[in-house]
Amino acid sequence: MKFARILSFSLAACLLAACGSDEMLPVGGGDGEIVIALQSSGTPASRVSLAGSDPLQHVTYVQVYAFKGTGDDARCVVSENAMWHRQEGQIAAQYYKLRTRLDAGEYTFLAVGIDNPLTGDRLPDTSLRGAATAYGLPDAIEAGDGVTTGTRLADAYARLAAGKSADDIASAELMAGFAQAEWNRVDDITVALELRRRVAGVQCYLTNVPEGVTKIELICATPQYSNVPLCKQAEEADFGTEQLGEETEVLLSMPVNDEVLAAESVTLADGSTIAKQRGSVYAAAFLLPIPQQQAMLTLRLTNASGTEVKNVKLDTGEGAYTYDFPLRANWLYSIGHKSADIDEPEDLGGKMTDIVIDGNWQVDVDIPL
Repeated sequence: MKFARILSFSLAACLLAACGSDEMLPVGGGDGEIVIALQSSGTPASRVSLAGSDPLQHVTYVQVYAFKGTGDDARCVVSENAMWHRQEGQIAAQYYKLRTRLDAGEYTFLAVGIDNPLTGDRLPDTSLRGAATAYGLPDAIEAGDGVTTGTRLADAYARLAAGKSADDIASAELMAGFAQAEWNRVDDITVALELRRRVAGVQCYLTNVPEGVTKIELICATPQYSNVPLCKQAEEADFGTEQLGEETEVLLSMPVNDEVLAAESVTLADGSTIAKQRGSVYAAAFLLPIPQQQAMLTLRLTNASGTEVKNVKLDTGEGAYTYDFPLRANWLYSIGHKSADIDEPEDLGGKMTDIVIDGNWQVDVDIPL
């Protein structure tokens, strides 16, 4: 698996070297140029799908920002549409030459990938669901003079827009990548930015639902968060600062009835449709990262006489389990498995009390969102 990942990144590098037209490539002589090498790939680090574990990328639009400096007080001085050429499949990559002329110095470069369908002008269509709609991007990050105006790097967050809710988060893919570089205005430089998810995901694929159950819910120990830093932070601090109301503790709600169980497909929060087994229920959603909680997730089954709660424990991949864990960016927490090659819903039959949840995109576990 490790060799396969190295091979995948090598292939992506080759694509970066080959794609794009001549005017997008660095030029020599005279004033130097800053070229941003953008990449979204099908590797576990950056693949995207709500419909199972197939390696895909769905970025439709990319905005590039430059902050003057590398610390929290660095201010945004550039905000440009990278004119992302959407490429279906596992790997997408292109060069983008910065149009704004920058002074010499240290900069932080940030690229944000959005999943909204595009208008005829190739801008995010905010009348439809997606990250642009949910978080007011790309305009939520503003460029200024770099001294007193322009968004501070410490404030470069994706924040839930006014009037939006957890339902908008559930259907919004959000990706970002950043890097720091120094420029002398004379030499050309290329800054590589790999787009990775800034959201987490949850998925339930269940079968053999006990008779009489009318609803199944995946419950979180704390309300959902409404913001997330766009630049990945240290692992223990890579979370937002603001939460929504208690009603958002329900991450997934799945009705159970004859029609749902008989169906052989289901439409997901992002509008995609996937096949499922008869007799099963399936749901998946995005959410923003949540710090570790005790008994982070539970599965609640409702029937005519009340509710039954099943504890959810995380498979650590090391032969052990834990009930207390965070919901991290770029992770999918999956009950049951679904992909083009695997169709294995979790069996709720029998007397099982605990439910096992898997999912780490960052290691050799093939369970992407």
